[in-house]
Amino acid sequence: MADNSSGVGLRSIVCGGALALAGLAGASATSTGCGSDSKDFFVVQFDGGSDAEEDGAADAEPDFDPTLGGPCTDDSQCDDLIPCTYDRCDTTLSRCRNTPDDTQCADAEYCNGQEKCVLRKGCVPGPVVTCQDGNVCTIDRCVEATRSCERSPRDSDGDGDPDDHCVPKRDCDDTDPTVSSLRAEICGNFKDDNCDGRIDEQPCSVAANDECGTALAVTAPGTFLLDTTASKKDYATTCTVTSPAASRDIVLAITVPAGAARDVLVRARTSAPANEVAVAIQATCGQAASEINCGRIAAASDARTIARSVAAGSTVYAIVTTQAESAVDVTVDMPAASTKPTNESCDAPAPVALETPFTVSLVDPAKDLASDCAQAKTGELTYSFTLTEPRDVRIFASTLLGAGAPVVSMRYSVCADELRCRAGTTPPVFARNLPAGTHVFSVAGTTQIDANIVVRTYPPTPTPPNQSCATAPDIAPNTTVAVNLAGQEDAIKNGCLAGGPNAAYKLDLAAPSDVLLIGRFPSTEIGAVSLNQAACGSADLMQCGAGSTPQRVSRRNVGAGSYRAVIADEKGLATTLTALVRPTVPPTTVTSDDCVNPQTIPETGGFFTGDTTTATPDFNAGCDSPGQPIGGAPDQMMRLVLTQERRVVFDMSGSTNTTVLDIRAGTTCPGVEVPNACNAGLGPNRSFLDVTLAAGTYWVQIDGYAGAVGPWNLDVRVLPP
Repeated sequence: MADNSSGVGLRSIVCGGALALAGLAGASATSTGCGSDSKDFFVVQFDGGSDAEEDGAADAEPDFDPTLGGPCTDDSQCDDLIPCTYDRCDTTLSRCRNTPDDTQCADAEYCNGQEKCVLRKGCVPGPVVTCQDGNVCTIDRCVEATRSCERSPRDSDGDGDPDDHCVPKRDCDDTDPTVSSLRAEICGNFKDDNCDGRIDEQPCSVAANDECGTALAVTAPGTFLLDTTASKKDYATTCTVTSPAASRDIVLAITVPAGAARDVLVRARTSAPANEVAVAIQATCGQAASEINCGRIAAASDARTIARSVAAGSTVYAIVTTQAESAVDVTVDMPAASTKPTNESCDAPAPVALETPFTVSLVDPAKDLASDCAQAKTGELTYSFTLTEPRDVRIFASTLLGAGAPVVSMRYSVCADELRCRAGTTPPVFARNLPAGTHVFSVAGTTQIDANIVVRTYPPTPTPPNQSCATAPDIAPNTTVAVNLAGQEDAIKNGCLAGGPNAAYKLDLAAPSDVLLIGRFPSTEIGAVSLNQAACGSADLMQCGAGSTPQRVSRRNVGAGSYRAVIADEKGLATTLTALVRPTVPPTTVTSDDCVNPQTIPETGGFFTGDTTTATPDFNAGCDSPGQPIGGAPDQMMRLVLTQERRVVFDMSGSTNTTVLDIRAGTTCPGVEVPNACNAGLGPNRSFLDVTLAAGTYWVQIDGYAGAVGPWNLDVRVLPP
């Protein structure tokens, strides 16, 4: 974020130029704002023709237009050295006009507030998004991932049940996580556990297997249907659920039968996906220092852990913890004794045969290797294969046991560096034309799983030009290209949708331009589009949009030069990439509210900003949230007249509130809603419409979803149909 505060040296340079221009125009130093004690040297008095001046009042205050600067004859004389202003010569006044453009200051963060462009200073931070709604019964926080506010019922003890002072008949003691309307009544503890106003009423529950003394005795492999109802959190373990204070645990005493030593493998599963579970094994029950192993994946309802080579006749203790009281399936296996895998790191990968499936068990590997695929939550195991000649390689992975997905990572000869990565089962990890020699890959999981892996090779194929930013083919401004990502690698490592097959296109800009990239994918897919500097490394990523279709990247005032548009898709399917480009235009601030004097959108389009905070709620919108009052949220209205059929793209990227964009048709305002031309901007990119409109008059309604208000942006691109 730039901070271009003016100093003495800068003032001297700019005032010198202003005085020179003033001399040409016959103006004085005072009129240019460059007197000896002047500080606001870009602000000039502007005769707006006030009534007071027309009446000849001697003490009339002059009007000021803060965007006006000194005299000029062309745009080159109007650079105020503030990067976030749009500088031009207003030929009707022969004066410079420096228009602040807040979008030039916007960073990638939402929750730190909307940055502002301030005249004569530059970019400054805006107020942070606090999300405070003034309601003591909600916990409010800003969520960066969704670029929105999240409001949760007040739950001070974190037991998942809101305080009954806020929601009647719920948690009657919001300071005690063992008391809530979601809990069962426990017998004989003299507490109203379930908040029904009675103590120890029948029926009530008695904890089973809650402590070491009442542990379930297990002497053979099997699956046991247990329950954490009425139990307490008694024992500390190195891994546990997200909210330990509200959790509860049970104990199993597992004895290895006579004969040889065996591994003890314990898996715990809850039926509710939101009911997190953890499982630890201790050598001595209740003694944290004796813990052998502990397994848990954040927010997962499935956990595994292992104690290796437990002697025959020995007993170990499984501590199973759940986030909420519930039934829990605990499976105990006793396979042959084993040692911890030695292929934990790149130093000793396990060799595997080509074309031959093998199983990877991810119970307790350490997390040693970094990966662009952030979905990997477990540690990883490493493997190697050898090629006798150059080949294309695909590594197929599928889940055999567990609820997660495998994460496969191909490595360079320096194993710490990643060549390719892929989370999920399709498509496989793909590396084109690998040379002869030994290659290393690693396998991790989104949860603790067993996975089936097979390495297959194919004749080498040539690298397509769009697989590299260095050889990327051109995409012409204001055109769309079809991109089939089947057979593409995830070779472009820019940090936007890591692991997704991708393709790059060269976008050349002859002058500073407003760029809007649009990526379209199958409706069930996750895809991404990004604007990058020519090298396409992670440091070259200018903006990334990832999620469901369509995804957009909107970047204003991009300097002349050569850039790369990159499109990616999670499964490598057919996509399209559109690059809309126009010479940079200044923002137009919309102050009109209703149908009286609505802002006109030129038939050439433009970029508009406004704020509905103080507007009036005039019109409902068909895509708004159900049950809204008459008029819906405060709204603003704009007018667009088309003299012929045109394709019009409306993009509200960068708006701070959850927007509604509604297009209406008719000669008089507000007109009638155009079918399929209302969009609620529930995602981070806000509202978007790409519609073909016949010649006629249209009314563009800027609104908020479910009563939302705040600043908004609207980029309008008018194109041939």
